[in-house]
Amino acid sequence: MQKALAPQQVIRVLIIDDEPLFRHGVAAALGDDERLEFIISEAGDGEAGLARIASEKPAVVLLDLNMPGLDGHAVLRQVKERWPQIRVIVLTGSDSPEDRRRAEQAGVDAFVEKRDAVGLGLLQTLVRTLTSEGH
Repeated sequence: MQKALAPQQVIRVLIIDDEPLFRHGVAAALGDDERLEFIISEAGDGEAGLARIASEKPAVVLLDLNMPGLDGHAVLRQVKERWPQIRVIVLTGSDSPEDRRRAEQAGVDAFVEKRDAVGLGLLQTLVRTLTSEGH
């Protein structure tokens, strides 16, 4: 008798970052996780990101802080005010304690430096953990 495989969990993820190559790298890293299925969309700036959040309602937003126009801090505040159920993982090239403090005050769910984000399964683990917590 064969055991039935458990259905894969499908997680909708939005990547908001002004660097296209980084967005593609993150999307590829998430796609390598065989335990989960991701529906991934991308936005190149904060305004486009908020529009996609409103229309797509992702479970997780991967957000850069330093972008031209509406920066990641402003996007984070709006997401947590308008859609508090959405998990936000900040991915930033900044190691500034001030950026981290501001993100924590706004309610960020995780803060990851870009150099640590791709590889070693860190993003997959964070997304899986944050979407399985049930709050």
